[in-house]
Amino acid sequence: MCEIYFRKDWRVLIIKTRLYLDFDNVLVNSTRSFCESYNILYKYHKDFTPANWELVDTWNFENQCKLLKSESNVLEIFETPIFFKLLKLISDNTYEIVRELNEKYQIIIASIGTPMNLSLKSLYLQETLPFIKDYILMYNDGVKMNKEIIQMDYPDSIFIDDVTTNLDSSNAVDKYIFGKEYPWSKTNDYKRLWNWTDVAKELL
Repeated sequence: MCEIYFRKDWRVLIIKTRLYLDFDNVLVNSTRSFCESYNILYKYHKDFTPANWELVDTWNFENQCKLLKSESNVLEIFETPIFFKLLKLISDNTYEIVRELNEKYQIIIASIGTPMNLSLKSLYLQETLPFIKDYILMYNDGVKMNKEIIQMDYPDSIFIDDVTTNLDSSNAVDKYIFGKEYPWSKTNDYKRLWNWTDVAKELL
């Protein structure tokens, strides 16, 4: 849906519905890149065992990346250039579907991270999805992980995220949980879009 306004000079101004997209594990497979980065960075440690990204079931990767002893160790990997070098879109059809969505909606990337992570994330988006021009990138140091400070209460606004608390805290009109169910994405409150094919069916 979009809103149409007529300017005084008779030109038509079309306002697209805002579609807010999370970055990590919605647009890109951050879990896979994280584990692959860990396997490279820690492979010479005497207690190293390879991490399998498909078996991750904790938000801090502790069940697979056993040498990470603190939250700062986790954040450090998210800040490394190798993480973004290995980072891929979450599925083969993500690019084409997002490009189609961009014709219909005003896409806004909404993501949380550290300053270094956000800087590299911005560069990644410019290189990988250059047609997306709008980002809201938040440094959330010492604050609970949610996106309540982003005002999404525009007409027909849509928000897709893989973390239930982010959706709970958002004032978007329509909200969807993305991807398969993890401890941080369990919910009966939002429709689940399992993949980008589901997104296309729902929104295109």
